[in-house]
Amino acid sequence: MRLSPTAKPTSTEIAPDIRLDSRRALIHVKEGWMAVADLHYGYELRRQLHGDLLPDWGMDICEQTLVSLIHDHRPKRLILVGDIMDGKSSAEETHAFLERIQEEVPELISIQGNHDRPPLRKSWNLVETHHEGEFTFTHGHRWTQEQTSDVDVYTHSAAGTTITHSKTIHITGHEHPAVHLKDGAGLKLKLAALVQEQITPRQQRWILPAFSPWAMGGEYTSSHTRLATWVCAPTRVWRLP
Repeated sequence: MRLSPTAKPTSTEIAPDIRLDSRRALIHVKEGWMAVADLHYGYELRRQLHGDLLPDWGMDICEQTLVSLIHDHRPKRLILVGDIMDGKSSAEETHAFLERIQEEVPELISIQGNHDRPPLRKSWNLVETHHEGEFTFTHGHRWTQEQTSDVDVYTHSAAGTTITHSKTIHITGHEHPAVHLKDGAGLKLKLAALVQEQITPRQQRWILPAFSPWAMGGEYTSSHTRLATWVCAPTRVWRLP
């Protein structure tokens, strides 16, 4: 969605030191990371191959929005939480896009999603999982297999030592959560959202909104306890009551 020249995005604290930007990015202010999911870069290229008359609009908006987020928040690490590309038809364009983004941040971490096809996996370093303290990042398309016990144990890649965390927050994408809002007079809006839910007494899952401007998303439901739903409008973030 394009903003008017006078409209300004905002961010809201959704947990201590953690802010959700209205441009659909999650930022840990203290630790210095920023995460976005489901860019689906090159969506219009894939649809054009199927005969759809879509303009090459989404790729530019995706890159411009991500660069503006980087410039505004200055993260030490940018974490792309899967589905970076939309399909194999955009492999070259996605690789070039990642090279440009890599120049904007000290560290770029790319997590593999189900849309990230072999041409990109062969040319770019994609990981299955990334850890930041109590946070574990995966795309989420294998979520039932990714769930762990109440105590999450993993080997820290930098130190090479085993660290045990008594609390884990899983940050995923894949679901494209959104909410439908109505005013009772015929106005209907669909807006992307971040969902927080309790998985076990010591585990939470936070599902990121889709970053792609083409991703409309849908209502997300699960058997887990919903902790909060945060709605992302172009210039505002708020929690649903």
